[in-house]
Amino acid sequence: MQIIRKILIILLILNILIQAKELEVFWNSGFPAARLVDGVIVQGEAWVWSAAVQNNKGKTDSAVFARLAQIESGSLVVLSQVARAEKSLMRLGYFEKNGEVKLYRIANRNRLVPAFDLRDATANFAEASFVYDAQDGGSNGFLMVQLLNIAGTARDFSLGGETAKDFNSVEISYKEPFIFGTNGSLKLRGMFSEEDSVKQVNADLAYIKKLGWEWQYSVGGGYKNSKAFSSLSLLYDDRDKIPLPFKGLSAELSTELSKFVVLGLRGENYQPLSQNWTLLLAAKGFGMLPSKDYEKEDLFFIGGQRDFKALPPRSLRTRAYGVSEMDFQWHGIKSSALHIFGQLGTYRNQLPFRGWEQILAYGLGWEQGVANASLAIFYTLAHQNSPMDGLLNLSLRMGF
Repeated sequence: MQIIRKILIILLILNILIQAKELEVFWNSGFPAARLVDGVIVQGEAWVWSAAVQNNKGKTDSAVFARLAQIESGSLVVLSQVARAEKSLMRLGYFEKNGEVKLYRIANRNRLVPAFDLRDATANFAEASFVYDAQDGGSNGFLMVQLLNIAGTARDFSLGGETAKDFNSVEISYKEPFIFGTNGSLKLRGMFSEEDSVKQVNADLAYIKKLGWEWQYSVGGGYKNSKAFSSLSLLYDDRDKIPLPFKGLSAELSTELSKFVVLGLRGENYQPLSQNWTLLLAAKGFGMLPSKDYEKEDLFFIGGQRDFKALPPRSLRTRAYGVSEMDFQWHGIKSSALHIFGQLGTYRNQLPFRGWEQILAYGLGWEQGVANASLAIFYTLAHQNSPMDGLLNLSLRMGF
């Protein structure tokens, strides 16, 4: 009897799981009212979407918001799209979550209206950072102004510059959304840099198109020192928010084609460990093909704002490198993050090529948000360095 009872319990659990799966299929096939009645699934009427709206009305135009949400008016209701659309909206940096999404009915037209309870985030920023290398006494400064979602139109603009002892650069970018009546955007970017009297002028234009909520591709081209090049990239991003994500994966594959081929791959995964702890696992690598002696301005920069935290800014030029990182983050205080990180990198030696070298870096960092401002402090040591010979990075970001 006990065996029969166990078999019946297993069959009952399997039946519940099967019915739950069938209900989910109905909910994602235009029948959000499907339910169980006396053990039988009643699908109810089919519904379609109306355009998504911002429940907590902000500066963003309603038509622009609907296009950003990417829920197509008149398409079958797919309830799983709501959570994906909300995460996608949060990643833009235009909004902050105020409450849960609500679904409203237009009964006589069998339509549902998803109303996202989002408020406008501070989208205009001035950011300044200073890096000091105690080992060699070098320093590096960075300043950027960023305007996001200008006048609620989803247009973005940024202007920034970087300066060090032997290096200076200025970069400007502008994004025009929904170009040619599509959901694609055009991004124009220009950069001027000078290092050791070597000047470089870059200008490129890229068409960026989202494929659903997580995937995005970019195709473009431009000029570097009067030499034409073309570029391609494919991005996957399902992080939960910006700028301090707690979970999700981001990965990008990019290539640049001219007289040589530049290949790049980067990825980062945020894995929650508890209510306040998350683990960031990240890696990236770049290389140039074919391998030969290129002009100095063609070689990669590493170090500086986006790469090894432990290397002096703009310290090395190389044709290939890779970085892996493990970063434990604690979010126990509101709008803050404590970083305990380690980085392992490998890079090709300076010309002439003398093999590969490795570097191990580790350190601590703290990010703290206060009202519309945030402060970040990082201190990084390279392996076998004295504790007083680290790299100090201070960054202040002010919203306005």
